Amino acid sequence: MKKFKVSRVSIEFGTSPDLFSPKGLDMGTELLLSCIGKFNYSTALDWGCGWGAIAMWLAKNNPNSKITAIDSDIAAIRQTNDNCKLNELHNVGVMASHGYSDVPESFKFDLIASNPPTHRGREVVDNMIAESLARLNGGGAIVLVVEARIKPWVARQLKAVFGNYKIVKRSPKHVVVMAQK
Repeated sequence: MKKFKVSRVSIEFGTSPDLFSPKGLDMGTELLLSCIGKFNYSTALDWGCGWGAIAMWLAKNNPNSKITAIDSDIAAIRQTNDNCKLNELHNVGVMASHGYSDVPESFKFDLIASNPPTHRGREVVDNMIAESLARLNGGGAIVLVVEARIKPWVARQLKAVFGNYKIVKRSPKHVVVMAQK
């Protein structure tokens, strides 16, 4: 088993070679987690959970919250479930879903967090942002970490859909951006 710690939250995990960042927490997700604790949430979504780093961190950071983790990859769902069991996290629900297609419409969130799969193309990320607006509670936020080089188009899409966006934190390679409903 491997381990990562961001802020005061420590997580044990396993990964597999076919999932994103199989050797451990990537720099972009670490940057996202380093600033996401300031958001208030009782419900949150890890969109494109991979092996579950964001979902587990959110669940452990706020044990009274209800976290949902989704991914279209069955191996990711399996690994996230295993990692949640390893960390004894009972406030995470994991489901296979291509985007929001299998997430019940009644599921609404205070926070949607993601290191989106930008390698799958602009359309995937644009659709995720567009569909996220209806999934947020009033005052809720979407928070994304992306490579700095693609921040301009992600920021434009956030502004087009939400009417606002803000840079939360940046590193030389990554930018955490958010929009609020």
